[in-house]
Amino acid sequence: MTPIKEGEKLMLLVKRDSRSNEEIALALGLDKSYLPKLYKMEKLPRKPLQKAMAVFQVTAGYFTENAETPTAVSEKTAAYGLSEQRLQVENESLKQEVARLTHMLEQEKKVNAHLAEALVNLSKRG
Repeated sequence: MTPIKEGEKLMLLVKRDSRSNEEIALALGLDKSYLPKLYKMEKLPRKPLQKAMAVFQVTAGYFTENAETPTAVSEKTAAYGLSEQRLQVENESLKQEVARLTHMLEQEKKVNAHLAEALVNLSKRG
């Protein structure tokens, strides 16, 4: 496995943040077009590094620790945990809606079958 670059660590912080790229660039005192260039850097320049530490409230160790690229990601931060819970609730709600619509469809099929039978009976009379 290869070590994660400081720029990649910055990108992770930015992606996890709820603010837009424009807001983050403004907080870092940078033009937003400079962010992708920073993401590719092995080592961040001193000023952007210091600003990033202040903006994201991380220590220099976050960037300098020699972590390796994970083969799989399993994050249970509060932001992701809430999103996961919200998705589970939404998924359950959608399942209930599908069940309700399926039930309505079955009822419509029965009504249509009765109407078809009534039409056949009426046509026999005439």
